[in-house]
Amino acid sequence: MRFLMPLILILLLSGCRPSDVLVNIQRDIDSIVNKWVPDQREGICILNLSMLTGRKVLLKGETNIPEARTEIINYFVNSGFEYSDSLLIIPDTTEINKAWGLVSLSVCNIKKSPSHSSELVSQAIMGTPVRILKKRGGWLLVQTPDSYIGWTNSSGIVELNEKEITNWKRSERVIFIRKSGDILIEAGSDRVLSDIVSGAILEVKGKKNSYYEVMLPDGRKGVLNKTDISDFKQWLDVVFPDADMLIIFSKTLLGSPYLWGGTSTKAFDCSGFIKTIYFTSGIILARDASLQFLYGKPIEYPSLFDSLKKGDLIFFGYNNEGKKRITHVGMYIGDTEVIHCSGMVRINSLDSTRPNFSKYLKDSMMGVKRIIGTEPGKGVERIASHNWYQFPD
Repeated sequence: MRFLMPLILILLLSGCRPSDVLVNIQRDIDSIVNKWVPDQREGICILNLSMLTGRKVLLKGETNIPEARTEIINYFVNSGFEYSDSLLIIPDTTEINKAWGLVSLSVCNIKKSPSHSSELVSQAIMGTPVRILKKRGGWLLVQTPDSYIGWTNSSGIVELNEKEITNWKRSERVIFIRKSGDILIEAGSDRVLSDIVSGAILEVKGKKNSYYEVMLPDGRKGVLNKTDISDFKQWLDVVFPDADMLIIFSKTLLGSPYLWGGTSTKAFDCSGFIKTIYFTSGIILARDASLQFLYGKPIEYPSLFDSLKKGDLIFFGYNNEGKKRITHVGMYIGDTEVIHCSGMVRINSLDSTRPNFSKYLKDSMMGVKRIIGTEPGKGVERIASHNWYQFPD
């Protein structure tokens, strides 16, 4: 699977050959970092450690997890070592006074590094709240609600301070529930303000006959047909993962093209397809297939088709030195069939007697996870309880 960028612990020991004491420090710090940042795609903890004089250690680096910094500092306090602390919490409020953002494009590309030529690792759709961690030129390092981290061009993000993001969370909003469409400049017009995809969230500015007047995050105003949207708060109250509804929506995407890093109804990669489907049921899944495999209820399948239920996620890959390496994911839709994105969104059977049988899928199955009925939490989080979307009453 993709790796975003080398956001890992780096220990640079300068000067003489490290002593056993320094080796122990490295081991202990590694343990702390791995606790708070088990996967570098979802967290930052870069630490440069060097010896100054005697027992004094220089800590220099950055992390977006305050708890990780606290535990690292406490380690040195309790170890008896003197230390010089230059471990920065990002976003650095001395440089970034607007640490929140809203996606203002229908689909915003997120890259591995701050360059247009860099690898596409993910996407975020209009109205998605993001945390701004760093700036570099015209690029922003952002974290999306699924914890994924990557670089995006600042032209697609409206930067907000704490008061502004709070006002957005308290505002009247709608969510676009169709596969795709257009926001028109005014009712009855054929002039398009922007395209829009499933799951986009917009502020409401008025209601007129069969249309809602909406405002995009960047202040542009247009209209949407009432039949294409739902009141966001009401939608959150009633939406839940239902296997039949997931399957119905997923089938409207058949034939949609594969795009590495894609997570919108315009185009997908395999995990982006699954993520998009479940978002329509009010669930935020982890970004990549290998991350999605970490969550949900594990399902044993001694009798494959008797064990699986509609909506289950089936993971594929291979064994690497005794460890499962997950490279693909699909959703079980019943009757031996899996809907997944490989080249395009398609349906294949795991039954060798069927004409749409996929030997590759059958031979590479690595496991099954059940999302429906799983207790919400990291990796399987309800939008309704995610505090980036909702301001607690």
